[in-house]
Formats: sequence, C-alpha cells, structure tokens
Amino acid sequence: MYIVVQHSISNPTDFWSGAEQAMPKIPATAKLHHSFPTKDGTRAVCVWEAESVKWLRDFLEPLLGRSSKNEYFQVENKDSVVMPSGVHVAHASA
Repeated sequence: MYIVVQHSISNPTDFWSGAEQAMPKIPATAKLHHSFPTKDGTRAVCVWEAESVKWLRDFLEPLLGRSSKNEYFQVENKDSVVMPSGVHVAHASA
C-alpha cells in the first residue's frame, strides 16, 4: 500500500539527522519513494510503500517523533493524477 506522511518539523537539525540515520535501516519490505522537503526543512511530505499505516508509524515515530508531528494516510496512487475512488464526482456537461 502507498502511504503519505506529512511532517511538521519543530527541530529540523534533529529530524533530518534522524532521517539520514534511518535510511539504511529501512527493511526490504518498505520503500521510501519520494521526499519533498521545504528549503528550510520545517515541513516535508514523503511517499512510502509499506504493509500498513500502523507498520510505518511504528517504524518512524521512535526515530522522528521527538522532532516532528507526523500525519499518516493511505493514498490511492503514488505517481499519477487520480481521483479518489470513494468519492462520486458529477461530471461537467459541455
């Protein structure tokens, strides 16, 4: 499953140091596809592939939770524009 994590970072130095140290510890069952940090390092959005939101939260929070507030959510698709499958959208008529 694809999971997005939105990080609100209170201590960029600690957060990014912890993230760098965590990279070699990512198990083969998970993959970080993209990381989109702001220039000042106080916010980031990351796209992961992992078995569950709970698994990813359990992996990341001990490493990064002290220096950021993290919001986790499963997403429909990791690499293209897609509408949510659970929302019915009325199509505009021409």
